[in-house]
Amino acid sequence: SKDLKATSPQGLRRQKPQDREKARSAKAWASFQAFLKCPGDKCPHCWLMRRHCCCEGLPRFELRLRVIVLMHHLEIGQRKASNTAKLLAHFGAEMLCWGVEEHDERLQEIIKDDPEGTVVLFPSETAVQATELSETPRQILVLDGGWRECVRMNAWISSAVQRCIVTTASRSELGGTRKYDNGTDDRVQTAAAFVTLLRELGQDDQEVAALRSGLA
Repeated sequence: SKDLKATSPQGLRRQKPQDREKARSAKAWASFQAFLKCPGDKCPHCWLMRRHCCCEGLPRFELRLRVIVLMHHLEIGQRKASNTAKLLAHFGAEMLCWGVEEHDERLQEIIKDDPEGTVVLFPSETAVQATELSETPRQILVLDGGWRECVRMNAWISSAVQRCIVTTASRSELGGTRKYDNGTDDRVQTAAAFVTLLRELGQDDQEVAALRSGLA
């Protein structure tokens, strides 16, 4: 079919870089949808082998703030057990795949609905500390991917949307499921950074503690 030809190695090489990226995103999302329908030996929610599924042990509540997780197609396509961001969906976060046309349009609409109340959790040059935000955001955009991928996703989002950073995250406190080359104690994974953000925003202590426990 036309779609399959577009995502074949030969088809991808003939496309412009931005079109190749979109084709890969569409392919990864289609693969993910197929996985959800037939996950095999893996849990479709936590992506762990079913015998190690952690879903039953997760606390059950929904986040008070609106949370959108924008994933790079590599995270969606690989579905590694070590990915922590996908667990935020258990707590009510919406998951989108960057580069999928309808997802990109959806995100733009979400931002357009409340640009002043939106923040992107990303350490850009213009980012402000979460503790110094003038008011608590109403919706948080969480980027999930490798560093280079997140830089590109961040650049795609309007610079008019406030970026924020956390300053009290530590790997020794929050742990981690991935190893980083030359990693420092303040280099934490997506879910750990998000938990720290809620804490620095002064969100309910019990909610933060439950979320931290569930994502540990």
